Amino acid sequence: MGNFSHKHKREESSKSGDSQSETSTSPTTSRGEDGRPVYKKRRVGSECRRTVCSKPTPRVGPKEVSNRGTKRKAQSDLEAPRKRRRTEPVTGPHNVSFPELRPSSTAKPKHILEPLSREEYEKQYIEDSQLGEGGYGTVYSGYRRHDLFPVAIKHIDKDMVKYQPVVINGEERCAPLEMVLMTMAAGDSVGGNAAVSPLAWTELDYEVLLIMERPEKCMSLFDFNHGQIDEGLAKEFMRQLVEAAIQIHQAGIFHRDLKAENLLLQFSDARLVPRVRVIDLGCGWFVTPGYCSYGGTHCFRPPEVDHRGLYEAGPTTVWQLGCILLQLLSVNTDLFVTRMQHCQNVLTYTIMELKVSEDCKNFLMSCLLVNPDQRLTLGQMLCHPWFR
Repeated sequence: MGNFSHKHKREESSKSGDSQSETSTSPTTSRGEDGRPVYKKRRVGSECRRTVCSKPTPRVGPKEVSNRGTKRKAQSDLEAPRKRRRTEPVTGPHNVSFPELRPSSTAKPKHILEPLSREEYEKQYIEDSQLGEGGYGTVYSGYRRHDLFPVAIKHIDKDMVKYQPVVINGEERCAPLEMVLMTMAAGDSVGGNAAVSPLAWTELDYEVLLIMERPEKCMSLFDFNHGQIDEGLAKEFMRQLVEAAIQIHQAGIFHRDLKAENLLLQFSDARLVPRVRVIDLGCGWFVTPGYCSYGGTHCFRPPEVDHRGLYEAGPTTVWQLGCILLQLLSVNTDLFVTRMQHCQNVLTYTIMELKVSEDCKNFLMSCLLVNPDQRLTLGQMLCHPWFR
């Protein structure tokens, strides 16, 4: 039986929705004979905090953000050694058409399942061993009794649950927001989309249980090959991940916490390349014009959160996808436990040092531009020459 996910414990955050100050960790480096920095491989995940937000604050103007005390951090002036060769990022459309990525006009909460009673839950499901623990709850493996279908059961303390008004069996009621987001992202067919499918939910005295499919023969991308892989395999994973992000976005959902720990690789004899599955919508929200309260893992936040106090669903998702790819290809994971990933010079130097193709470097640089207005869109990512 494959693991549903290997979660690392995260530091528990307050529910207020304010971004917490990041712990600065000095990079683990030494100098080589040529004087250039030599980075030691350090895995990230548990060192990164997850900021818990009740819900994103609606977009406001820059003056209003400043009056609310939102930090506006200046871009770091740290400069890396200059390179002789430079790959220019792609900031405009390629000579190919790409889809206009907007949430579907029909994207809305629907087909939300009625909660099970405690008796119904215990009659229908068996809970087994713990799979992982995170800032929003603890996940256990389990089975559906009548057909032994593998499930994951997420336990969330009631005071941590966010609710969303929905219509259940013709009546307006409230359901856990994460259940609503999973239902919208996963679609009608269980296992049909990259996002895992919800199966049921129930409210107990002190906690809410979310029951969802548990893909078998899988492991997290964080654990696969110790988190570092070659360019060819990274390209196949990234293609699936971009397609999944587009699908989730068009369903009207903003994941907000895309990272290697929240991605599963599902192995199958029928597939040469494992299938990428997306889990954990605990930080998710609906796609709206803008946000100023950040929710997600702190060290993977886009730089505009600090620089502008505002961020958008599309550019944030592109930034997080770029971070995932850079993690897979680079030994310099110190970028993600310091603030160096928000310095364009350091990012450019790190990308140019990678032993990958020029198209791959261009793809990375175009996703990890500090200015969100210059990044690729999700549609442009899918049409980038690297994927041809």
